[in-house]
Amino acid sequence: MKKTLALLVILALFSGCSTTTVAKNFNGLDTPAGKAVHVSTSNIALHLLMTKPLAGDASLEKTVADFTAEAKKEGASKVRIVQSNCTKLWFLLPPITFVITPVLSNVAGDAIS
Repeated sequence: MKKTLALLVILALFSGCSTTTVAKNFNGLDTPAGKAVHVSTSNIALHLLMTKPLAGDASLEKTVADFTAEAKKEGASKVRIVQSNCTKLWFLLPPITFVITPVLSNVAGDAIS
């Protein structure tokens, strides 16, 4: 029981986090669509019953919104999403994680100006 509680506390501390990484060095090359910057956005959250955000929001919709907001900051007028995923970690500590589920999501792609 103490281990389960400790794990939930650790997950709660890191939930609601959003990180974005930007890579600008394309060695002088352009994409077919124009000048690009590669952007990767990740969100970590705790969701209720795998769907409702409790601490943070790691839904794919929210992660795409964060990705496009960062692309706008980089001066992009278009984006091309190369990869996206949303992982629900319900299998970590059943039945607890059936109710309070850690969720990880990522969207990566090019911000094109």
